[in-house]
Amino acid sequence: MIERYADKDISRIWSDENKLKLWQKTELAVIEAMAKIGQIPEESYQKISEILKNQPIDISWWKEKEAEIKHDLNAFVEERLRFLPPELQQYFHKKLTSYDIEEPAFATMIKESLTVVEKYYHELDATLAEMAKKYRFTIMLGRTHGQGAELQTFGKRILTWLRDLRLNFEILKKVAENLKYSKISGAIGNYGSIDPEIEKRALEILGFEPYYGATQIMPREIYAPIAYALCQLVLTLDKIALAIRLGARSGRPIYQEPFGKKQKGSSAMPHKKNTISTEQLEGMARMAKRFFEMIQDNIVTWEERAIEQSCVERVAWPDLFHVVVHSLKTITRVLKGLVVYPENMLLEIAESRGCYASSEAKEVLRELGVGHGLNTEDAYRIVQLAAFNAFEASEEIKDLRNSPPKSFEEADAMLLKFQQLQKTEVISIKDIIARGELKTSPELEATEKEIKRWNEILKKIFSNPENIERWNRIFQPSYLLKNEAKLFKEIINA
Repeated sequence: MIERYADKDISRIWSDENKLKLWQKTELAVIEAMAKIGQIPEESYQKISEILKNQPIDISWWKEKEAEIKHDLNAFVEERLRFLPPELQQYFHKKLTSYDIEEPAFATMIKESLTVVEKYYHELDATLAEMAKKYRFTIMLGRTHGQGAELQTFGKRILTWLRDLRLNFEILKKVAENLKYSKISGAIGNYGSIDPEIEKRALEILGFEPYYGATQIMPREIYAPIAYALCQLVLTLDKIALAIRLGARSGRPIYQEPFGKKQKGSSAMPHKKNTISTEQLEGMARMAKRFFEMIQDNIVTWEERAIEQSCVERVAWPDLFHVVVHSLKTITRVLKGLVVYPENMLLEIAESRGCYASSEAKEVLRELGVGHGLNTEDAYRIVQLAAFNAFEASEEIKDLRNSPPKSFEEADAMLLKFQQLQKTEVISIKDIIARGELKTSPELEATEKEIKRWNEILKKIFSNPENIERWNRIFQPSYLLKNEAKLFKEIINA
């Protein structure tokens, strides 16, 4: 990973220095196991361990030897053997194949990387939980299909992000449980030259259990689900980032990612606050998907062993972890500094002209219409027509729509005229229906006769003060959002 997106802890974990240290740890665990079951003298293990721990691995020497023999594990073995006397060399890498050493080290690096991911996950979890409480009663317009839908609180929107995040982390922890397995079972996994008891004891020292059924390598079916869970986590972060991008669009943003006092949004347009951090997360998600696909492809191996997966794992695993950690840190920074505009959220609600309560309005009309000749279809069509009426353009606006300018001079005049138009009073479906003031719409089929009947019935229904009181109540956020309390209790116990 390039430095711009790299995490120092992930870089350290996947460094040559750490990898070779883990290889040595595995070699010593095998020698210790041999000593414990009496295959070699205990004193020999102690001498080998002391010598190698006091002689740091020479990375430069190892790289030169690897370039010469084209085998990194054998180069490591030769680098270590040069410090051991002949009588002790016979016990080092005895009856082992390369991946007897590499598999436990590889699984350990994944474990260590998951610890880094977990740290940043918990920071994000806490950030979202705190934000959900802060915006518990900040009302906003929910959207489906990009269109205004029903009311919700911003705290509730944050809760949905938090719940998805927690689900992903639960999945990640579950699939990571298989990292308890590894192997030291020889060149094709059938203990052709190594005692199964040595494998068991050596892996126990390293914190693993034997995986019975390995070939020369561990089945990549164990690791692929972890890559998938990591990829899914990044996709969820991208989903959160996309919501922030959508809410930050010009005109009337409801929130925006933090913008530094010396930051520049565009090289050409000084007014802009480009959503660079959340846009970057979409790019991170693209990389995560590709890394996962490569890791998934490693499940397929020729018979007991081929080497196709090796080059992929040297790149895809560390880079996937870099992407995950960078994404977690980025979205946490964005959320901690998120600039929220509750006034614009309220304006969106006001400009929805009561349509945020259309679903509830339909249900109330179904009930109040009983005995007045209104059926379920009527209730739906009345609310639909009221919504179309509420958003019907004024005659001036219709003129602007129907007379596109034929020159830039006409466009100048059109802009000026539009700016001078008096803003009309916002008409709500609440009032249109309660007053029985439905009218025909060129966009709907309802006839004048049918609309006249509806209006007469509506005037009768809302001549009753109790019905008016009930009708007005359904447009109040406190009524519509009362059941959100269940989500706050279940997700953050608030």
